[in-house]
Amino acid sequence: MDIWTLIGGVAAIFFAYRLYTVLGRREGHMEAPAPRTKPEAASDSDKAPSLRPAFEGPAAAGLEAIAAVDTRFDPTAVKEGAQNAYVMIVEAFAAGDRKVLEPLLAPNVLDRYTTAIDQRADRGETVRTEVERLKDVDIIEAGHADNTARIKVRFVAEIATETRDSDDAVVAGDIGRLSTVTEDWVFERRTNKGDPNWVLTRVTAV
Repeated sequence: MDIWTLIGGVAAIFFAYRLYTVLGRREGHMEAPAPRTKPEAASDSDKAPSLRPAFEGPAAAGLEAIAAVDTRFDPTAVKEGAQNAYVMIVEAFAAGDRKVLEPLLAPNVLDRYTTAIDQRADRGETVRTEVERLKDVDIIEAGHADNTARIKVRFVAEIATETRDSDDAVVAGDIGRLSTVTEDWVFERRTNKGDPNWVLTRVTAV
């Protein structure tokens, strides 16, 4: 059984969440008022509100819902973090590295991954997996409910993987051949807590 069969089977990073601080800056020239003349207050129509661009795409409404309760939320940063986490989780699972997986996975997902790692070890199998490149990464769904932000990210990746038995014979895959894999990964984060990290809660093959 190769790694993608296992990942799809367990139906399951996070990732380190990066914060972007936007600094406002006022530019231009204002003339000094004439002597003894009280400057007029700017009307509402003269004020230039600072507005962020509206979210776009199929997940726009859900992204707005998250941003409404979390002013630090930045979909671009989250997507970049998810991309990094994808590589970390895939390769850590292949290597059986529980320390890397633990902070990136929800408890139920971690249990399934560690069970699969243990079963593989009992069979004397080793797995080598390399993510050659991510062809596409998109947030396709998002939402907020019960103090939990949720995003679904679709990954299209080129991956090489190979499984060897205790005699070092190849029993599945081929590390010299790339396969295109498409999966939807769901990440969640509690918005009523100070922890900015997201964790993987589900993986579905597409």
